[in-house]
Amino acid sequence: MTKVLRIATLATVALALVAFPALGQETPWLHVQVEGDDDNTKVEVNLPLAAVEALGDSLGEKILDEMEKEWEHGTDVDVDSEDARAFWRSLRENPGAWVTIDEEDGGNLRARMDGNLVRIEGSGDDGALDIRFPVAFGDALFGEEGDEFDLGAAIGALADHDDVLVSVGGEDGRVRVWIGPR
Repeated sequence: MTKVLRIATLATVALALVAFPALGQETPWLHVQVEGDDDNTKVEVNLPLAAVEALGDSLGEKILDEMEKEWEHGTDVDVDSEDARAFWRSLRENPGAWVTIDEEDGGNLRARMDGNLVRIEGSGDDGALDIRFPVAFGDALFGEEGDEFDLGAAIGALADHDDVLVSVGGEDGRVRVWIGPR
């Protein structure tokens, strides 16, 4: 959890600097809570969603590049924006679509569209995962055309999502991300 705490602390400082001008605004807030496997490890970040959206606008490409590098590290998967955009369009055109992946070690992952939400649920030896995001988030992220994702617009699309976005729990601790009031 030490690496997670360092990253969370740096992210908190960066987001706080961006958020300072927006603190007086009445907007939905992004809440992040990280708890380690012991009682002494806990990080909480609470920022106006407008500030996080501004950060997505200014640093979105760099953030997505780092996420792509992390995703590709140690896998044979090449993340291509056009392929991702085509996959998203396919999901939108087939709202009843779902994907299930069962791994040999007993882990599983299921992704599906559930009304106006996309749900990704998984479990394995090291914990459980639950991701929920509005379809509008994917629409804004992938846009209509072009090579670049629009992280700022995608974050802005979360303003009406008053619920949990990500919940991950396991032996090493728990991470929870949600949108809600201050």
